[in-house]
Amino acid sequence: MKLLILVPVFNEWPHLLPVLLNLRIHFPEILVIDDGSDDKRYLNHLKKEGFEYLDLSFNLGHWGAIQAGFKYALAKEFDGVITFDGDGQHLSEGALRIIPGLEEGYDVVIGKDNDRGGWSRKFCRGILNRLSGLDVSDFTSGLRGYSRAAMGQLIHGSFLNLDYQDLGVLFMAKKKGLRLTEIPVTMEIRRGEKSKVFPNLASVMRYLFITLTFIIARRL
Repeated sequence: MKLLILVPVFNEWPHLLPVLLNLRIHFPEILVIDDGSDDKRYLNHLKKEGFEYLDLSFNLGHWGAIQAGFKYALAKEFDGVITFDGDGQHLSEGALRIIPGLEEGYDVVIGKDNDRGGWSRKFCRGILNRLSGLDVSDFTSGLRGYSRAAMGQLIHGSFLNLDYQDLGVLFMAKKKGLRLTEIPVTMEIRRGEKSKVFPNLASVMRYLFITLTFIIARRL
C-alpha cells in the first residue's frame, strides 16, 4: 500500500524533530500539518530536513487538521494514511502494527493502549466505552489508520462539525458501513507540556458533554 503518515501539530517544537526522524526510518512519506502554531519558524527546519508540511494559517482543531491531511492524501492518490501525534506519545513500531489491518481491508484501524493515563481517565474511558456499544476500548487514541474509502467519507457532511477524532467519528463511520478494528500498541508519556486536545478541566468537561450527547442521540 502507498501510505502517508499524517502528523498534526500545534506548538510541538523542539521535541517534534526527533519524532519525525525516527518515523522516517520506517516511513518515507510523512506530512506535518501545522495547525496554526504561534511560532512558525520551525517550518524552516522541517524544510531543511526534507519533510513535507501543510501550513494552516489558523487553528482548525485536531480533527480539522487531520481532515486537511485527508484531502492532501486523496489528491496525491495515497491508498491510506496513519495519523501520528507529534508529542512523543506514539512510537513508529505502533504505526507499523497499523498496516496489516489496512491491508486486510479495514477502513479504520485504531492503535489501543489501555494502560495509558491515570485511574480517572481509565475509569471514564471504561464507562463511555460500555455506554457507547462500539466495542472500541481506546477511542481517544490518535494513532489510527484510515483507508482511502474512509478518508473520502470523513471529509464531508456531518463529519465537518466534529472537534475530535474519537467516538463521534467512530459512530458515524460505523453508520456509513466502514469497517473498524483495534490492535494493541505501546505508547509513551508525551514530551509536550500538556495535552493539546484537553489542556484544562473545562475542555475535559466539554468533551464529556459532547461524547455523552452522541451516545444518548445514538440510543434514541
